[in-house]
Amino acid sequence: MASQNDEFERYQKKLDRVQQSITKVQQHLKSSRHKRGHVVTELKQLESEISKNSKQLDKTENRTQELKKRIASLEGEIGQLQLELKSQRQGLAQQIRAAYAIGDQKAIKLLLNQKDVSSLGRFLVYFDYLNRAREDQISSFLRSIAKHEQLDKELNANLSEYQQNLKKRRKQKNALLSQRLKKNQLLARLEQKISNQEKNLSDLEGSRSRIENLLKSLGELLADIPQNPSDLRPFKQQKGRLPWPASGPFLAMYGEAREQGGLKWNGVLISTKHGTPVRAVSHGRIAFADWLQGFGFIAIIDHGEGYMSLYGHNETLLKQAGDWIEAGEAVATSGDSGGQPLPGVYFEIRYRGKPINPRHWCSRAVKFAAIVE
Repeated sequence: MASQNDEFERYQKKLDRVQQSITKVQQHLKSSRHKRGHVVTELKQLESEISKNSKQLDKTENRTQELKKRIASLEGEIGQLQLELKSQRQGLAQQIRAAYAIGDQKAIKLLLNQKDVSSLGRFLVYFDYLNRAREDQISSFLRSIAKHEQLDKELNANLSEYQQNLKKRRKQKNALLSQRLKKNQLLARLEQKISNQEKNLSDLEGSRSRIENLLKSLGELLADIPQNPSDLRPFKQQKGRLPWPASGPFLAMYGEAREQGGLKWNGVLISTKHGTPVRAVSHGRIAFADWLQGFGFIAIIDHGEGYMSLYGHNETLLKQAGDWIEAGEAVATSGDSGGQPLPGVYFEIRYRGKPINPRHWCSRAVKFAAIVE
């Protein structure tokens, strides 16, 4: 009974530790999900700001292009007006030179000729009319050019303002895009963290379930397991006289360092072929027979007085929890379950829950047989 009670108490403590870990992971998971929700809200706000900014940016860019086209058209009109003004000025200059020539030569002669006085008057009136018409045309061109240049000045001022706004909005958009990138990166890290925490929680809950099942099995055994049948020698009296559970070379020895994690082997690993019978080293009762993380399919035999033997990495289990078993009786067949790279048997002996060196208890010279008084 002592062995069963010790195991029950040990697994109960382990269950308490697992439950504490579950509570802690649940708290961290809740915090991570809360942070994720906050980041998602911020991302939504950023997306809205980016959308609004993009619309304003498009509107500003369109208006800027319209202003550029309008200015180009206006400057083209100004150029055409200036060409026409130049032509009118050249025409006026020619008229002035012609008037000078007429006044210098023909006009004097015409004035001296009394018969052509009326013709000369009409000619001078017509000539004056042409000059004034051309001057009016020039004044009109000058006013139009001045008006166009004023409009061009205003449009260029507007263009400068729009270009400044365009530059400002592009800068704002780049800043918003940078913020969105950082938020998306943070969200990705949170998603990965949440995924890891959820997996950790799932593993812990699985461990809790397995330990609860184990405690249930151990609890059921406590009520009726007999101690030291009168016809069989107690386990502690068989030290050095126990057989090994299977024949084969040792792949790992008790106390040796494992390849990973800095831990040591609590038992021995015996190399076998797949399907080799794994036999109980002494009589007892099956305390546990199921899959357990790190051990694969494992059978645990309670030998009484605090002694237990463990048989791991099996291919199949031949006994169930609660079954009685004799020394030399097959409890399982060997395999590589639980992530073992090669087939074999993992074997431990424990006293009051603590592993002890099985080489002090087992001998190659001992054959499988129940040891009787």
